[in-house]
Amino acid sequence: MSCFSLVVTTSPIDNKTNTALAFANELVQQGHTINGIFFYQDGVLSANKYVQAPSDEINLLTAWADFNKHTSTPLHLCITAGERRGLTDSDDEQLNHNIHAAFTISGLGELVVLTSAADKVVQL
Repeated sequence: MSCFSLVVTTSPIDNKTNTALAFANELVQQGHTINGIFFYQDGVLSANKYVQAPSDEINLLTAWADFNKHTSTPLHLCITAGERRGLTDSDDEQLNHNIHAAFTISGLGELVVLTSAADKVVQL
């Protein structure tokens, strides 16, 4: 079996993000390992704990958090891309910490580590 690193660059309203989650689930079901999922560019918006999904759509934040919980696959959030899109981990009273706890705040260096340790890298 192979070790994968996934890079999610699409926003949570893009169908490709749902495809990324389905792909990750399928990899695990087939016995592959995922050493980490790196959320970059608009993909970081998947970590915003204040985004609400319509009742007739999948809540990708909850789905990613459940995936993390059941597989222990790290969900890495590029903090630079996140800050550019209004995400913050600050505890400052004027800012609001809005990153879901399932996500680990990371930088591009973590992406290098993940991809160099993987047999295959897939960007969605």
